[in-house]
Amino acid sequence: MSKKKVTKNQFAEILFYWLSSHLTEKETKRNAKELGFRIRQWRSIKDFNKLFFELLILDMWLIEYTCENFFSNEEEKFECEKLFHQLVYDRYVDKERYGFKDWIVLVTSLFIEYDKAMKTDHPSTPLWVVANVINKRLFGETKKDLSFQMKMIAHIGLFIKHLGEALINYEIE
Repeated sequence: MSKKKVTKNQFAEILFYWLSSHLTEKETKRNAKELGFRIRQWRSIKDFNKLFFELLILDMWLIEYTCENFFSNEEEKFECEKLFHQLVYDRYVDKERYGFKDWIVLVTSLFIEYDKAMKTDHPSTPLWVVANVINKRLFGETKKDLSFQMKMIAHIGLFIKHLGEALINYEIE
C-alpha cells in the first residue's frame, strides 16, 4: 500500500484533527463519566474545563510521543510539532491568559512530567505512572482507584496504538 504524501502543514492538520476528534464536548463528558470525574452542576463549566485542559495536554503529549517513531528527521519533527502547537493554540487557548510563548512553556513543563513518568521503571508498566500523574492532576491527590488507573492506561495505550496505525499511511514530502 502506498503512503499518502502530505506537506508539513497538512500533517500538522492531521494531528490537530486527531486531537480535536478526541476533545469534543461529548467525548469529554463521556471521559468524565468513565473516569469517575464528577462535573458538578453548580460548577460544571469549571469542572468541565479542568478535565478538558488535562485531556488536551495529555492527548497533545500522546500525539508527540507517538510521532517519535514516525519522524526520522529531527528538524522536520520540530517543524511539524511547531505547526501543530500553533493550531492548538489558535483553537483552544485563551489568548488573554497566555501568549504563544507562555503556552509553549506551560505545555513543555507538563510534557516533561509525562516524559519522566514514562521513563519510570514500574513493575506493571510505565503507563501506570503516567496514569498516576493524570490522577493527581485531576483530583489534587492520587485517588486510590484501580478502575481509574486501568481506564487511563487503556486510553493511553489505545490512543498510541490507533494513532500509530493511522500515521503509517502518511509520508511527508
